[in-house]
Amino acid sequence: MDVRTDSQVQQARGSKLMSETGKSEATERLDVLLDQSKSSGQGASISDIVEAVLGYPADEEIIELVSMAMEDSERMSSEDIADGIIKLQEWRDVQS
Repeated sequence: MDVRTDSQVQQARGSKLMSETGKSEATERLDVLLDQSKSSGQGASISDIVEAVLGYPADEEIIELVSMAMEDSERMSSEDIADGIIKLQEWRDVQS
């Protein structure tokens, strides 16, 4: 688990996650996590998935939102998962 300082979290949150580079990097981090969990035979937790996509530790609210969204979803690509998590986080940032 990547533990970052508050300033690092704020910097990561302040970056434009929806830029093509940010989206690509988020998808790559997710792919690495999913490959590792598959090879170990253990599934990745929602919190690990969210953290991999966002690049910083996830709070309970975003974990719950992602969990609810994934419950109602059928098979999704890692790109779709990353895109959905990024959009949820951006929506939260706008609302706050």
